[in-house]
Amino acid sequence: MSKIATLDEFFERERKVVEYSEDSEFTSEKNKRFYWTGHPFVDAGLTAILLIANKEKPEELTEEDIKKAIEFVSNVYTKKEWASKYLHGMIFPNNGIIMANPSMSKKRTPEGIANNLLKLYYSIPNVLDKSNPESRCVICGRRKPAHNKYNLFMSVFPLLGTGGVPNFFHSANSKGVDICAHCLFLVQFMPIATCNLPRVLVIHAYPYQKMLELCEEAVRDVKLRELASNARGFKKPENFLFRKIAEITQKIVGGYKQWENVSITLYYFICNNQNQSIDVIPIPNPVLRFIAFAESVDPKGWRNILNIGWQINKNNKKRKKLSFEELERKYTNEVYMKLLNYESILPYFYDKRKRNVNASWRLLEFYCVEVLGLNKETLEFIKNVGDKIVETIEELPNNQLRRTVRELENANKLWEFENFFVRVEKIRQDKKLQNALLTFDEFARLLTAYGEDINVSWKTVRDLLLFRIYEKLHDRLGGIGKESEEGEEFEHWRGEEE
Repeated sequence: MSKIATLDEFFERERKVVEYSEDSEFTSEKNKRFYWTGHPFVDAGLTAILLIANKEKPEELTEEDIKKAIEFVSNVYTKKEWASKYLHGMIFPNNGIIMANPSMSKKRTPEGIANNLLKLYYSIPNVLDKSNPESRCVICGRRKPAHNKYNLFMSVFPLLGTGGVPNFFHSANSKGVDICAHCLFLVQFMPIATCNLPRVLVIHAYPYQKMLELCEEAVRDVKLRELASNARGFKKPENFLFRKIAEITQKIVGGYKQWENVSITLYYFICNNQNQSIDVIPIPNPVLRFIAFAESVDPKGWRNILNIGWQINKNNKKRKKLSFEELERKYTNEVYMKLLNYESILPYFYDKRKRNVNASWRLLEFYCVEVLGLNKETLEFIKNVGDKIVETIEELPNNQLRRTVRELENANKLWEFENFFVRVEKIRQDKKLQNALLTFDEFARLLTAYGEDINVSWKTVRDLLLFRIYEKLHDRLGGIGKESEEGEEFEHWRGEEE
């Protein structure tokens, strides 16, 4: 008898047992409809089923699609690389439903796993009426918990605890967390949509169409190799996500616009008998849109910025031999970390050593307006001030030009920053240029251009002015000798202490 026939026969047998049992509280297929819950693990399981069935919406799933998904995972989960190393070792320690428990290795068969999943599928109960006072699933809030058939600990749902301390759970239930059969069923499929980095990566996105798009590669890898996706060898979850964002964005003209109002969160975890831990990495939408914009309109400039941020010694011989792609797969990038932590990356837009810019003004403008929240009119005002500074100093002798620019570069205190403008104004007067560099009101506006916290604001303005000066005078500054004065520091672009 073929494997599919065996599953079909079991499917029919289980349906009859469930539907015609005298004390049955369950209904037919229409009650087994699936839905998004907002929980990353449950939604990842639903994503896996949809991608296996080549469907886009939960309401499109049929009973045949569920059978197809069960057959698929039942065959995959029996393999040692899955059962022992990935499922038991990283996600579901001792899971009896999908037979990941090492003690079940001799009994582990596709039919056995399929039978367990079908039993769980047919145990999905009715949706509770809104007025029903019974306890509900803490995830979906629609159905009663599955305590009558399952102990709901981390063996069947990641990171729930072992059950050794019952009052850890809100319900203080000795059988575990209040989770219904619908959500428990879906989470058994979650591993198919995950990536196996040093830990397990779940990408959760909304709208859910984006989640399907972002997880499609992981499911495709399982279909092709019958192994969990290794995310192309990436070791850092954020690097992998941003590479995927770039690729999806570049498929269409103006592709960065598709990320408007998209929410993405990374869940990077491990759950086994020795270690249960998780890092939750929310991706701010302005950062998401900025990276997509950068990859779309100035990919070369964006790569220049990223190349500054790799956390590997730049004098390391190995570093010099590694390509951008190799660095991206293996190393943490300071630029990504600062973006995710709401820290400014303005100093990365220019190179203080070479006195040139790393990216275009267009990219800088998008970052300032969309990520930093700088008013567009204020940014234009700062740009115009930068142009007036360039107008004032561009014809100075080399030594005087170098000293003037260096004064702004080395301005680490507010009074040093103010002194720079006094110097430039004196130069304007000596050259008999019309109009002052700044009026009193304009200077006050400049100091608070990026919020009322002057200690933050003026440094932001300084970085923008340096960018504009380097952009306009690079050819001139690049030809001037780079001898340094005593005490000069060149590591400003790496960031500085507040």
